[in-house]
Amino acid sequence: MLLDHSSSCSGYIKILFLAVAVFVVLDQASPDGWTRKCGYGAGNCRKHCKESEKKKEKCGLRKFCCIPIKHKPSKLVKKEEASKLSMN
Repeated sequence: MLLDHSSSCSGYIKILFLAVAVFVVLDQASPDGWTRKCGYGAGNCRKHCKESEKKKEKCGLRKFCCIPIKHKPSKLVKKEEASKLSMN
């Protein structure tokens, strides 16, 4: 009986297609995709920053380090507005 070598090769191809399919699903399921961290882990490398982010530095040749903008707590904003009103 002769050995069929094509069956082992087709088995590897099936595993390869399965691995590719898993990576495609994982990439679509994650909100930011496969992004590199930057800014000491505070930001993500992207081509374009979101409205709620600011550009900090370059990530490679074509990407920027996008850091989320931190908003002031509402108590501080109210104190600043009160001090401005009292000055006028």
